[in-house]
Amino acid sequence: MKKYFFFSLFIFLFNFSTSVGQTRWSFELHGGVATNLRLPLIIRQTGYPDIRIEKAHFTSEPLIDPYYWDWRFTKWFGKKSIEFEAIQEVQRFGISHGFNMLFLNHSRQLEKIILRGGLGSVLLHAESTVRNMKYPEGPGFDRKGYVLRGISVNLAVAKQLKFGRYFFINAEGKITGSIVNAPIVNGSARVYNIAFQLILGPGVNWAVKD
Repeated sequence: MKKYFFFSLFIFLFNFSTSVGQTRWSFELHGGVATNLRLPLIIRQTGYPDIRIEKAHFTSEPLIDPYYWDWRFTKWFGKKSIEFEAIQEVQRFGISHGFNMLFLNHSRQLEKIILRGGLGSVLLHAESTVRNMKYPEGPGFDRKGYVLRGISVNLAVAKQLKFGRYFFINAEGKITGSIVNAPIVNGSARVYNIAFQLILGPGVNWAVKD
């Protein structure tokens, strides 16, 4: 059921409608950087005592393939919107090389800035060796071993520099928080993550109606 959750949200986004103010669609594609707080990592494995790292060090490498990216589809209704956002935050912390956050956001445009908040989950690629037991790729979300796990929140402040009616540059600062149970052999690893992120990229409006 989990793998259909965000597909259903995406369909909802495209079918939601209202007649208040100007309506339009927009799409944004960003690059960015992130820094992560040092938070606990707890590994639970059947038949063994828990492994607890009080301050796990999370490292983001936004300029190393696969690169950091953030993309977002938005439907605006006047000064309010609903959005589907995907963030690939590539991290090397021993159990995964893919930590991809998916959000359904709500935003509000003020006089000079945009405030947004979102709720979602994490598309995780788990690779680990714990007590000489290697977690293989798959089965998961697809044949490469991706699984949908946990819960994430997204809080952001954005500023748009507009070039006419249809094009703009978006600059944004955001805080994301996630709690994830990543699969390992005969158990799971509880991962806590809080990240501060800065993103910048172009956007385009279409289907603009006053």
